[in-house]
Amino acid sequence: MRELTELKYELEDGIGRVTINRPERLNALGMNLAEEFNALALELMEEKDVRVVLLTGEGRAFSTGRDLKESATHTKEDADRYQLLGMEAVTRWENLPMPTIAAINGPTFGWGMEISLACDIRYVAEGATLCFPECALGIFPGAGGTVRLPRLIPAGTAKELIYTAKRFDGREAERVGLAVRALPSGDLMAEALATAEKIAANGPLGVRGAKKVIGHTLDMPMAAAIEFSNANRMPLNFTRDFAEALAAFKEKRKPVFRGE
Repeated sequence: MRELTELKYELEDGIGRVTINRPERLNALGMNLAEEFNALALELMEEKDVRVVLLTGEGRAFSTGRDLKESATHTKEDADRYQLLGMEAVTRWENLPMPTIAAINGPTFGWGMEISLACDIRYVAEGATLCFPECALGIFPGAGGTVRLPRLIPAGTAKELIYTAKRFDGREAERVGLAVRALPSGDLMAEALATAEKIAANGPLGVRGAKKVIGHTLDMPMAAAIEFSNANRMPLNFTRDFAEALAAFKEKRKPVFRGE
C-alpha cells in the first residue's frame, strides 16, 4: 500500500480504520488528500482481509469539505482536476465491496458530507455541525450529494438542506434519517467500533453479497431485484464458509469464516 500522509490507515481483526488526517485544516479536502483517498480506495477494492472499513476525522472535525484556501490558487485545469478527483473518491468509496461506517465526530461540510453519504452506515456526534454550503457559494454539491441525499432521505428534506445551505446538528441528522444514530461525542467511536466488530465477525461473502444486492436493486422493479438477489445468493450455498457455519451450529461453537 502506498505511503499516506493525510490519511491514516490501520487494519486489525478485519477492521480497516481510516482517519482523515489534516486536523490543522479541519480535515478539508485538498488535492493531495483527494489523490490519497482515490489511491486507498483502489487498494481496498482488492483487499480480501478487510471485512469492514471505519472512517472518521482526526481532531475536532470529520471534514469541512473543500479547502477554500488551496482552491483560491487553482487554475482552471487545477479546478477541473480537483472536481473530478473529489467525485471519483466518493464514487470509489461507495463502490467498495466491504461495508463502510462513517463516525462523524465533528464539523462536516460539503465534500465531508458527500463522502459520508457514500458510506453504508453513519453515526454522528450529537453536537456535530453539518451543512451542504455549496449553494451559498454560488455552486451546488459537486461530488454526488445532489444525487445521493434524495435517495437517502425524503426529497423535500434533501432539497431544503441543499437549497438553504442551513446548518444542522447530529440530532437533526438522526431525525431526518441521514444518520442511523446520534450519540454523545464520548460514545461515538465505541458505538461505531462495536458495529464494525459485529460485521467483521460475520461471514464476509454473505456481508459483501448483501451489500452488492442492496446497492444494485434499490431502483429495480421487484421481479428483477429478486432475480438479481437469487443470482448472487444461490452460489453461497456451496461455500466453505456456509459449511463451516452449519458445522459450528451443530458443534455449538462460533464459526471461523475465511471468505471461501
